[in-house]
Amino acid sequence: MKTADSGMMSGGISRREFIRTGVLGASMLAFQPALLAAGASDTEVWMIHGQDKKALMARCLLIIDRNGGFGRNVNNLALKVNAAWARTPEEGANTHPDLVSGFISGCHAAGIRQVVVPENPCSQADQAFTRSGIAAAVKAAGGNMINLQADAGLFVKQAIPEGRRLTEAQVARAFVEADTVVNMPVAKHHGGAKLTLAMKNWMGAVQDRGFWHRHDLHQCIADFSTFMKPRWAIIDATRIMLSRGPQGPSDEMKYPDLLVLSRDQVAADAVASTLFHDDPLSIPYLRMAQEMGIGTVALERMTIHKVEA
Repeated sequence: MKTADSGMMSGGISRREFIRTGVLGASMLAFQPALLAAGASDTEVWMIHGQDKKALMARCLLIIDRNGGFGRNVNNLALKVNAAWARTPEEGANTHPDLVSGFISGCHAAGIRQVVVPENPCSQADQAFTRSGIAAAVKAAGGNMINLQADAGLFVKQAIPEGRRLTEAQVARAFVEADTVVNMPVAKHHGGAKLTLAMKNWMGAVQDRGFWHRHDLHQCIADFSTFMKPRWAIIDATRIMLSRGPQGPSDEMKYPDLLVLSRDQVAADAVASTLFHDDPLSIPYLRMAQEMGIGTVALERMTIHKVEA
C-alpha cells in the first residue's frame, strides 16, 4: 500500500491535518492489517473510520472534492442508496439515513442543485422508505426520493452491450439522465449473492430484478456493472449483518464504523468484502468482474488509504 510521508498526504490532506486527525495513524492500521501489503496503483480506495456518521460523511466529501469531485457542470446528481427493506437503521438492512442526509446536504453546499434518490424497494415503498429513516433524511436535506414502484414510465430500456447474460434492462430513467451518479449501498450478507455491496446495489435501479435471480445472479450483477459505472462508490460499512441478509434482522452484527470510498466500484467491493471474507475472489461476481476487466479486484494492485474522520 502506498502512503505519503511528507507534504500532502492521502487524499490531498496536509501534514497538519494528518497530525490533527490521525490519518493513516496506528489506531487505523490495526483494524485491517491484511491490507497493509497492498501495493501502489492508479486505483485508489479510502477506508474512512469513525463512529460519528456526520463526521464520516464530511471527511468522505472532502476526499471526493480533493480527488476530482463530481465532475464539471453537474446540476443533477442521482444517488443510489439501499432503501429496500422495512427495517430500522440499527438493523443494517439499508444505508444509514444520517449518511444519506449528510451526503445530500454536502452536494447542495457544493453547488449541485438537484439530488434525486430513486429506489425500487423489495418491501412496500412507504414502509421501507419510512422505517429506514431514508425518506425523512432525503426530505430534510432537500433531496427528492423517487419511488420506482409507482410507475413503469420511470424506467427506460437500455442495451447492455458487454453483458453475457444480461443484455438489456429497464433502468430507472433518473440514473440514465443524471449529470452524474453515485452509488451508496450498505455492506451486508446476502443469501443468494453472498454479499450486498456496490455492484449488487444496482438491482434496485432496474424494473425486473427477478430476471437476475433466474439467469445467473452473479453474472447479471457483473454484466450490469459494465453499463452502470458511478462517479463514486461509497459503501456504508458502519454496521454490517454477517448473516440472514439481505433483510435480517441478524443476530450476528459487526461494527466496523467504516465508509469505503472509490471511483472504482469493483475495487470498493473488493476491499469491503474483506470485512466478511479473506479473499474477494470468493465472491463469484467479483471474480467475474475481474475476468471481464470491469474493475480492480486484486488488493495488491490498489493504493488503499486509511483515514480517521
